[in-house]
Amino acid sequence: MRIVIDMQGAQTESRFRGIGRYSLSLALAIARNAGRHEIYLALSGLFPETIGPIRQAFRGLVPQERIRVWQAPGPMRWVDPQNASRRAVAERVREAFLETLDPDIVLVTSLFEGLGDDAVVSIGALGEPLPTAVILYDLIPLINPDEQYRTNPIYRGYYADRIENLKRARHLLAISESARQEALGALPFSPEKVTNVSGACDEMFTRVVPDADQLAVLKKRLGVTRPFIMYTGGADARKNLPRLIEAFADLPDTSRHHHQLLFVGRMPQSEVSALRAHAQRVGLRADELLFSDYITDEELLALFSTCQLFVFPSLHEGFGLPPLEAMACGAVVIAADAASLPEVMGSPEALFDPHSVAAISAKMHQALTDDGLRTRLLENARTQAQAFSWDRSAKLVLQAVAPFERTRESRTARAVTFERTTLFEPKINRILLLKLDHMGDLLLAVPAISRLRARYPKASIDVVVGSWNQALAQTLPFFDRVLTLDYFKRKSSLQAELSDGSLVEFVKQLGFYDLAIDLRRQPDTRFVLAQVEAGLKVGYGSLNPAIDAKLDIALPTHQDLPFVETPLNRISISEQMLALVDALPAHPSDYVVLPPLAAPSRQHACAVALFPYAGGDAKEWPIARFHELARRLAADSTVECVTVFFASEKEAQRFSFDGLEKVVVQAGLSIPELMQHLAGHELCVANNSGGAHMAAYLGVTALGVYGGLETAHEWAPVFGNSYVLHNEAACSPCHIPARRDCPHNFFCLDDITVDEVYARCRELLARNGAALPTTQSRPSIKSTRKKLFQALAPLVRQCNEEELSQVAQGIALSLPTRTRRALFVDVSELVTHDARTGIQRVVRSILSELLKDPPKDFEVWPVYATHERTGYFYAKRLRSRFMGQGDPGTAQEDPIDFQAGDVFLGLDLNPYGIGVQQAFLDEMSRQGVRIQFVVYDLLCVQMPNYFAPGSEELFARWLNTISRYDGVVCGSRTVANEFMQWLQEHQPQRQGALEVGWFHYGADVQNSHPSTGMPSDAPRILKALRAIPSFLMVGTVEPRKGHAQALAAFEQLWQAGTAVNLVIVGKSGWLVEKLVTRLRAHPEFGKRLFWLESISDEYLEQVYGACCCLLAASEGEGFGLPLIEAGRKHLPILARDLPVFREVAQDHAHYFHGTSGEALAQAVTHWLTLYRQGAHPKSEGMPTLTWEASVRQLLDSVLPARQPMNVVTRMEVSAEAE
Repeated sequence: MRIVIDMQGAQTESRFRGIGRYSLSLALAIARNAGRHEIYLALSGLFPETIGPIRQAFRGLVPQERIRVWQAPGPMRWVDPQNASRRAVAERVREAFLETLDPDIVLVTSLFEGLGDDAVVSIGALGEPLPTAVILYDLIPLINPDEQYRTNPIYRGYYADRIENLKRARHLLAISESARQEALGALPFSPEKVTNVSGACDEMFTRVVPDADQLAVLKKRLGVTRPFIMYTGGADARKNLPRLIEAFADLPDTSRHHHQLLFVGRMPQSEVSALRAHAQRVGLRADELLFSDYITDEELLALFSTCQLFVFPSLHEGFGLPPLEAMACGAVVIAADAASLPEVMGSPEALFDPHSVAAISAKMHQALTDDGLRTRLLENARTQAQAFSWDRSAKLVLQAVAPFERTRESRTARAVTFERTTLFEPKINRILLLKLDHMGDLLLAVPAISRLRARYPKASIDVVVGSWNQALAQTLPFFDRVLTLDYFKRKSSLQAELSDGSLVEFVKQLGFYDLAIDLRRQPDTRFVLAQVEAGLKVGYGSLNPAIDAKLDIALPTHQDLPFVETPLNRISISEQMLALVDALPAHPSDYVVLPPLAAPSRQHACAVALFPYAGGDAKEWPIARFHELARRLAADSTVECVTVFFASEKEAQRFSFDGLEKVVVQAGLSIPELMQHLAGHELCVANNSGGAHMAAYLGVTALGVYGGLETAHEWAPVFGNSYVLHNEAACSPCHIPARRDCPHNFFCLDDITVDEVYARCRELLARNGAALPTTQSRPSIKSTRKKLFQALAPLVRQCNEEELSQVAQGIALSLPTRTRRALFVDVSELVTHDARTGIQRVVRSILSELLKDPPKDFEVWPVYATHERTGYFYAKRLRSRFMGQGDPGTAQEDPIDFQAGDVFLGLDLNPYGIGVQQAFLDEMSRQGVRIQFVVYDLLCVQMPNYFAPGSEELFARWLNTISRYDGVVCGSRTVANEFMQWLQEHQPQRQGALEVGWFHYGADVQNSHPSTGMPSDAPRILKALRAIPSFLMVGTVEPRKGHAQALAAFEQLWQAGTAVNLVIVGKSGWLVEKLVTRLRAHPEFGKRLFWLESISDEYLEQVYGACCCLLAASEGEGFGLPLIEAGRKHLPILARDLPVFREVAQDHAHYFHGTSGEALAQAVTHWLTLYRQGAHPKSEGMPTLTWEASVRQLLDSVLPARQPMNVVTRMEVSAEAE
C-alpha cells in the first residue's frame, strides 16, 4: 500500500506548537511501523527552511527519493483576498502532484492551515478527489465559535472552506475520543469512517534532574524565587487563564504566599498585558504571576521536572499534550474535566470543574498540601505517560486506512490471476539480542545464537552487553555490532540502575529491528526489550502485565521462590534460550543459503529476457503472442534490449525480428553461458519452464505465464522476485500431453492476452525502479498534466508573463516527466580547458567510464557552472565528444532539469564557483537531489605556504560549503582521515549526518580517454632516456612537488660522475618562477635534464617505458596517481615516505626521508645499488585498479541504495544555524 503523507502540518508556524509536534511524531511513527507499505512524504516548497530538517528526521526511515517537494508561486494566505487566484492555482498543482505519486491514500496531517501563511491543502479541487484521510484535532470554532469567528468574515469564510474540504475526506483520524464524538455530532460521517487514533508526547519528555547551576540561572531569569505552579500552552479565550489567575488569588494565604504562578511559552504581548491587568485587578502582586516568553526544550523539561504543580484549565482541547508532557516529566498534574482531558489524565482525582474558580482553587490547594493525593497523582502520571505511544497511534492509523489499499492487478472480466510467488526471501534482516549482565549468560547463549545465525544466515545481528562483556562478545563470530549498556553498576544484579533518560537515549540510537530477543529468562531486563523499536519482540514473560503486553511472543515463566521447583529451573539456561529461538515463526527462508550461479553483468539499464518454448505446447503460451510481446517491448522507450533465448538454432528459425534493433537472439548457449547472459537482465518472461526458475534464482524478476497443465501453486518460481500470471482452471492439473487433447479449447493459456502480459511487464519494471522518482508510466503523468492544464486555463488568463513563468516553473518541479534518474557530473574546469593536471586525468577517466557504462537506472550527464551565472548547464558538446559522436558545434547547452532521486557528483575541483552556486545546490538538495563531492586532497589548508595567496581561505570556504550536503568521497583513505580531522576541528554548520568515503584511482590509461600526439623530437629524447638510468617525475611543477630538491640531488650525482637522467613531465605551476628559470638555463638541460611540458598521454606512456624508476618526491599528495601508473607498467618506484604513498604502493616501493638534496642523492645512489643487484622493491604485484573498478568504488559511495565499500564513517556535526 502506498501512503502519501502531506507534511504541511510540520512545516507552517504550527511546527512550533502542538499540531506540528503531533504531525511530525505521528508521521515518524508511521514510517517506523510501515512494514510492507510504501511511505511517501509530500512537502511544500514554500517553506524551504523546513525541508532539510524533515529530510534529516526521516533519514533511514523513508528513502530520500520518496520525500517529494511540490512548488507553486505565492503568496497564498487567506488573510489577503488578492491571493485567491494564486491559491486556486496552487491547490490544483498540489493535487496533480499528489496524483502522480499514485497513492492508495493521502494522509493530511493538518487541514486547517493557510489562514496566515502559504500552506495549501485541498481535497477535490482538481476533480474527483484522491482517497484522503485527515487528522482531526478539534472542531472548536464550529462547536464553540469565539469572538474572532463571529466578527471576522475572512476567518469565517476560511473556516467554512476548510469544513467543506474536510467533508470530502474519505476517513477522519481523530486525536481523541472527544474529538471523534465532535466529528460524529457535527459532520456527515458514519461511525466507521471516524477513528480515534489518540496521540502521545515526544520521547524527549522524560524525568530529568536539571543541573543545579543552570536551573538557578533559569529561575533568576524568569524571576522564580519560590516553589512555582506552572501552566504552558496558548493564551486564547478557551485556555481559561483568567479563571486560573483568580483561582490562584483565592488560595489560602499559606499556599498562595509560598508559591508563584508561572505561564511558560511565548504568548502575544497583547494577551500578556491583558492577563497582567487581570491579575492586578484580583489582587496579585507583580512577582506572583510570571511569564517566561520563549524557552528552549531543555528549559521546558527542567521546569516540568521541578514545578510544584502543573495546572491545565482549558475548556476545550482536541487532545491535550501539555498535561501529558508534564506527567511524563514526573510533575504532579491536575486538569479540567472537559473535552479530551479526562482521557489524557486517566484519574477523576486529577480533574476539576473549569467553569468554577472555587473548584479550581480547591483542587490546586489539595494538590499542593495533600501528600496522599500527590503520591496518587504521581503514580497515575507514570501510568498515563506509558499508556500513550506514537507507535500505537501509528498502528491505529495503518489499520484505519488499510481498506483503501488497491489491488494492482488489471481489472478484466476473466478470472486471470496475477500473484507474487516468492518464497525464499529473508523476512528477518536485522536482529537485536539483549544480554546485559553476566559472562556466564553470554557463554550459555552461544548455542541459541548459533542456531539463530544458522536460521537467518543473511541477517545482521547486534548484541547488547555490559561493558565488561564487550571483549568476549567481540571474539564471538556472530555479531555485526557489539553495543554496551551498563545496566548493572557491578557484576551483580543487586546493584541494578538505569535512568529513564539513559534508556530513552540508548533505544533511540538502536533504530528499528525486524526481531529483538531478550535471551534472559530472568525478567530484570525485559523493560528494555519493551522499549526497543522492533517488528517482533520475543522473550520470557516478566510477570508484569504492562511489559508483557508489549511483547509479541512471551514464553510462560515462573517466579523463582525458595523450595519451589518449576519447569524452568529444572533445565539449563542454554535450553531456555534455545526455546526462544525455536518459538520464532517459521518461514521457508529459514536456514536456506543459496549458492551463486552467476554474477550479474548489466549490459543495458533495462533489458528483458523471453523464453518462448517450454518443451511441449501444453505448457506454452502461443508462440505468436511471444512474438508480438517482443515487438511491443522493443517499441517501448523504457526498454533498451529484448533478448529471446532458444535451446537451438532450429527453435529460433520460427521467429523473425527484422527491423527490430533492440531484439537480440541467443540460441544454443551452454548452461554457464546461458546463466551469465540471463543474469544481466531486469525482467524475464517465460512459460512454466526452466527459464522462469533460472531467472528467479539469478535474482532477475521472473514473470511466469502459466496454464493449467500443472498448478501454479506447485510449480511457480519461488526465488528472488517471482510472479505468475495464470487462469484459475478447475480442471488443473490435467497433465495432458498436447494442446489438441484439451476438451476446453485450452482457455487457461489462450485467454491470457498480449495486452495483459505487456501491462504486467511494465508494472514490474516500474516496481523494480523503486529507485525511480515515480512509478507512474509516462502516459499517466502526461494525462495528469493535461488535466491540470485544462483546470488552470481559466485561472491564469489574467496572469502576466512573470506570473505565468512562475506557474510553469512550479509545474515543472512538481510534475517531472523523466522516468529515469540523472547522474549529473560536474566537470566545470574540464569544459573550460583541460589543464592536463593529475586531477584532470582523473576527471577525464571517470567521466569516460561513466558515459561508457552508466549505472543502472541512471542517465549520465556532464554539467558545468560558470562564475557569472547561477545554476548548472548540460555540457552537451563535451558529452558528444566523449561518447565518440563528434562535436555538435553550437548545440544549445540548457540549464539542467533536476528532480527528486537525481544525483549530483562534484567531480571536478572548482572552488571558485561554489559560492555562486550554493543557493542553487541548496534548492537541488531540498528537491531531493543527492549531492556528493570528491575531495582530492586538503593541501591548500595543510600547506598554505606552497600555494598562491588567498588559496587557503578560498579552499576552506569550499570545504565548508560541500560539507553542507549528503557526502564527500575522498581520493584515498589517507585523505578521508585528514578530512575527518578537519571536520572535527572546524565543525562546519549543517543539519545532519555527512557520509565520508574514499576510493582509489584507476591506472589503465587506454581507458581514460587519453590524449594523443607526439612531438618531432620524441625519438631523440626517448633514445637518450633509454641510454642510461632515467628517473621520472610526473606532475605539475609546484613548490611541494620536490623538484628543487630533486634537481639539487641530481646535480650532486652528476658532479660525482653518476650517469643518470632526471626527467620532469608536467606543466609549470605557481610560485616556481625562479626554479623554472633555473631549469631552462641549466647546463644539463636537454642532455641529462629533460622537462617535457604538457605532453600527451600517448607520449607519457612511452616515457614511462623508457625510464627505469619513478621518483615521487612530493611533500604532500592526495593519492599519487603516478605511483599507480608506474605499478601497472612494472616501473620501480622511489618515493618520499608519506602515509598516502604507503597506502598506495605498500611494500612495492623504496622510501626515502629528508628534504635536502644530499639526502635524496644518497637515496638514489642506494637505490641504484639495489637495482643493479636486482634487490630493489618491485612494483610487480602492486595492487592497482582499472578505471572501471575505480568507478565502481566511487559509485558505491555516491549512489543511494548501494552498499558503500569504503565508508569511513557517518558523522553527525553541528546543526544548521537558523
